[in-house]
Amino acid sequence: MRYWVMGAAGICLLAMTAGINPVSASPSLTAGQTTIVLAQADTKKSETVTQKIKRTWRKLTGYKFAVGCPALIPLSHTTCTATGKDRETARAKCQSQHALCSVTDAK
Repeated sequence: MRYWVMGAAGICLLAMTAGINPVSASPSLTAGQTTIVLAQADTKKSETVTQKIKRTWRKLTGYKFAVGCPALIPLSHTTCTATGKDRETARAKCQSQHALCSVTDAK
């Protein structure tokens, strides 16, 4: 029984890869299409002085929290830095930014 399933999966993969070759497509089909640009090749804008100051100030004075979202994306962990009057206010800001996630103190 396992061999039938493995064979069927292999045949399906072979059928999908043997379909259309985009390199050999006729020029009339590809003439109106745009080219694909990789995200790594895209140049990023440098941050402004105001953005640098805000980021540095938040890093110096803000509270850091560890955010885990196993319900949305398995094994997804990130950090959240927020400012507030006290730790609980900053935690509330992080929880509002990351709904349905667990927010704990960062180490």
